[in-house]
Amino acid sequence: MASFISGNPGLFSPGPGTRLGQAGLARKLYVDNGSAFRSHHLEQVTASLGIALIHARPYKPQGKGKIERWFKTVRSDFLSGFRGGTLDELNQAFDLWLRDIYHQRKHSATGQPPFQRFTARLECLRLAPSNLRDFFRQTARRRVAKDRTISLNGKLYEAPVPLIGQQVTLRYHEAELERVEAFSGSQSHGFLTPVNLQVNSRVKRDKDCRLVLESAGESAYLGGALWERTHR
Repeated sequence: MASFISGNPGLFSPGPGTRLGQAGLARKLYVDNGSAFRSHHLEQVTASLGIALIHARPYKPQGKGKIERWFKTVRSDFLSGFRGGTLDELNQAFDLWLRDIYHQRKHSATGQPPFQRFTARLECLRLAPSNLRDFFRQTARRRVAKDRTISLNGKLYEAPVPLIGQQVTLRYHEAELERVEAFSGSQSHGFLTPVNLQVNSRVKRDKDCRLVLESAGESAYLGGALWERTHR
């Protein structure tokens, strides 16, 4: 768990060492009806990870009694003693309190420390995939133009020639637009590269969509190739 400035928790993207990766994947995610929890992105993430997304019934606070009681514990036991001044300090202090204090002391209802109760049934845990962060990427549908370019968030990228004219799915993190992966169906076509406008303007294509690069002096640029080529 972490705190966020707004109601949209970092687009639910987990950072290194987050609880989702440490404690395994939940089978169900029970949330309220805030806009952040009704997003298509959250639906996509939970579905891809095999997590059932369940929304609480509106205007039925009885369904959220356990979490509200826990919030009360956080306010009285943790926030009342917090003396930091930044969001990062708040999250760091909360993580220490949760791990070293709350999880280690006996719970009044179960008679067990939360950590002991949780680890008593390790066989029920689902391990998070090693590429967990990739599951939290944003997606966008785009059609590849005839000059094999794709526009995303105001940036132009080059796609492989066989994708010209096709609808593709782009997967990316908003903070890492240099790593945009293109998919046709379930097949990945690799990470796209930003367009070199000078070279792209000189690229012609024959009827079979093969590239023909007009001569314009010597250039070290390899025609917008997506991957490095090994010359033999």
